[in-house]
Amino acid sequence: MGRCLAILSLCGCLAAAPCRAEGLNAGGFGLMSCADATPVFDQRDYRTAFMTWTLGFATGINNVLIVRDRQFRDLSGLNADLVVGSLRAFCTQHPTALLVQGAERFYAGLPLRTWTAPR
Repeated sequence: MGRCLAILSLCGCLAAAPCRAEGLNAGGFGLMSCADATPVFDQRDYRTAFMTWTLGFATGINNVLIVRDRQFRDLSGLNADLVVGSLRAFCTQHPTALLVQGAERFYAGLPLRTWTAPR
């Protein structure tokens, strides 16, 4: 099962690679540079989009972790101030990085929990 997930993930990455178009969001917010994201962190629509994208990113990784390791990172109690504030802090320290790198750092700092199947 883990091997199948890895192959599907790789296929998804390869299929999405040629989609990057200059000025368009074909690749998602993860491909946005911190330098481009920093000026729009306070704009309501971008703030909402960054939070939604980051939580979707985290949920996707959690799904893989649950299947592979029976663990997940706890996403409960998160809000826009915490999520976007974390991305902003990362981008301030790493202006040449991509937003996905900030999302990875944020995700790695969340509490790791053991998953138990519902009965």
